[in-house]
Parts: sequence; structure tokens; C-alpha cells
Amino acid sequence: MMRRLAFFAVLIALLGTAACQQDDVQLRLTSFERNRIDTLYAGQAAALRAQTDSLCQRRYAEWVQQAVDSIVQERLAEEEQLRSRIPIPR
Repeated sequence: MMRRLAFFAVLIALLGTAACQQDDVQLRLTSFERNRIDTLYAGQAAALRAQTDSLCQRRYAEWVQQAVDSIVQERLAEEEQLRSRIPIPR
């Protein structure tokens, strides 16, 4: 059983490395193809931008509160550390 598993693992590794080898391919796009790619990209980017903007607006207050809480915790820890250095008279 272990031999079969090891054999398949080696086989998959060899096939994986063979599949990843790339030849030096020179890809030349025509101006029409470049234009088409730019148009598709711009359309997808606009759609994603609308989604990310709405997510940012929805979560902005939460993110600000988390940042403030984190800063306050850091400052309180620093204050506690500084106060621990002050000798208390007896």
C-alpha cells in the first residue's frame, strides 16, 4: 500500500514538473487583440471596483473602531509598563 502511494506521489511530482516547463514562447498580439483585452479588463475592473467600494463603505466604521481599539490597547500596555518602573514609597 505504501509503495503504491509513494509511486503515485513520485509520478504526480514528475508529471507536475513536466507540465510546468515552459518554452520561450513569443506571443505577439495584434492591435485589435490588445484593444479587446484592454476593453475587457476595463469592464471587469469597473465591476470589481464598484463591489470593493461598497464593501469598504460598509466596513469602514468597523475598521476604524478596530484600529482605535488596537492603538488604545498598545498605549495602555505602554502606560502599565512605564508605571511599573516607578518606585512606590513605603
